[in-house]
Amino acid sequence: SPTLVIAGAGATGIACALAAARQKIPVLLLEKTAQLGGTVTGALIHTLGGFFDDRGDVLNPGLSAELIERLIEASPFTCKRRIGKTWVLNVDPAIYQQVISSWLNEYPTINVCHRTRINHVSINSQRIDAVTVTCDGRSRTLNTQAVIDATGRGDIVRTIDSRLVTEGSALAGLIVQLGGVSLGTLDFPKGLALLRHIRKATENHELPPECATLWLDGGVYPEEIYVKFSLPANNYDHAQMLTVVDQLLAFLQARPGFAKAFISRHGQLGIRDGGRVHGDYTLTEADLKQGRQFDDAVCRAAWPIEHWHPEHGVSLDYFPPGHSYEIPLKALKVGGLNNFFVAGKCFSAEPRAQASARVVGSCWAMGEGLVNAHFGTS
Repeated sequence: SPTLVIAGAGATGIACALAAARQKIPVLLLEKTAQLGGTVTGALIHTLGGFFDDRGDVLNPGLSAELIERLIEASPFTCKRRIGKTWVLNVDPAIYQQVISSWLNEYPTINVCHRTRINHVSINSQRIDAVTVTCDGRSRTLNTQAVIDATGRGDIVRTIDSRLVTEGSALAGLIVQLGGVSLGTLDFPKGLALLRHIRKATENHELPPECATLWLDGGVYPEEIYVKFSLPANNYDHAQMLTVVDQLLAFLQARPGFAKAFISRHGQLGIRDGGRVHGDYTLTEADLKQGRQFDDAVCRAAWPIEHWHPEHGVSLDYFPPGHSYEIPLKALKVGGLNNFFVAGKCFSAEPRAQASARVVGSCWAMGEGLVNAHFGTS
């Protein structure tokens, strides 16, 4: 029978799959890597933004609220946390991966394929009627009910026409987990003093230039810290960054609280903007700031415009108290094809609009809202 094909098993793709399974729609969830969870698990994101409004209330009911409940139930260390003017969910990426894996396993209509490659897309009468993919070295062709590109890069769209994708330029993020750090090491004002010391050491060439803009954040567990680097995505050198991290660790081990510090996990490079697809509508920064509502809205969002400029670094543009905006279905629909959608980081939006809507909570809500809007809720 025709299948809903979803490419990308990150936040958006998983939400799409779960929403479809609850309507008993057969799903093939394609993931190019060996693990589930996308950026959260691969890049080690432990502060999940986009689930809450500025008061700390859940923005979107449904799967988003249920995910929060499951994550809290899975670990006593999962908690809501205030960062500046925003609220995030503090969670171990490994716990997140366990929760979503067991959740998907509850639905026999969801078939997950790892290490996949999309070889061919068959289009007839303004519909994608079949896709040919390679899963674990085996090729298969599937008749499609609909196709959702939730890859974060528009991978299926690029297969059809790369001109439909505008490349992104936002800085990427690299996160490293440190363990063995003494309790209270980052407590105010010690954390800020340590950052100033790192900046000064970078200026004096005691540390490599990649350390100039790094950030240190408390982890999920006691004695844990997350080190966050911001880097250009287009010339990333993994071997060089391993050396940078080792140099930073040696530097920190001479500081109070870090004598027993060690690297517990290296994250993959987290791409904030891997390209945005041209949809039937492009969500604009003006839409966000006006709190625009749409007749075909799939979800609400309220995360500030967190733009990582390639030259000027990060800027945070907060909305007024109580402010939110909507994401429309037409910004998720690929023009000219009736059953082809994009959702998540690669949806149709201006760069600064994408900089707000790309966070994980919005991606969960976007995925569920897309499926419910297209197929109708059961």
